[in-house]
Amino acid sequence: ADPRPLAGAIRAKLDAALQPSHLQVLDESPRHGGPPGAETHFAVVVVSGRFAGLSPLQRHRLVHAALSAELAGPLHALAIVARTPEQAFRGVFWPF
Repeated sequence: ADPRPLAGAIRAKLDAALQPSHLQVLDESPRHGGPPGAETHFAVVVVSGRFAGLSPLQRHRLVHAALSAELAGPLHALAIVARTPEQAFRGVFWPF
């Protein structure tokens, strides 16, 4: 069994929904004082052509839609960096 089931689900669902050229899933739960293995706080960095022409809010909505079940359940907080490949290539990347 996957020792990090929520991280795996986040990765699989974002891969399927957004076909990213880069995907980073960071478990930030230990920084928020939860018990070991809690998997409650995550940050994601998603680079996808699906974001072209979309506002930051529209990009975040796509990520939220892909993870609706997780956000309704065990996922307490999600930080999102959503970039197009062009933005990533130009170095407009992520704050974490």
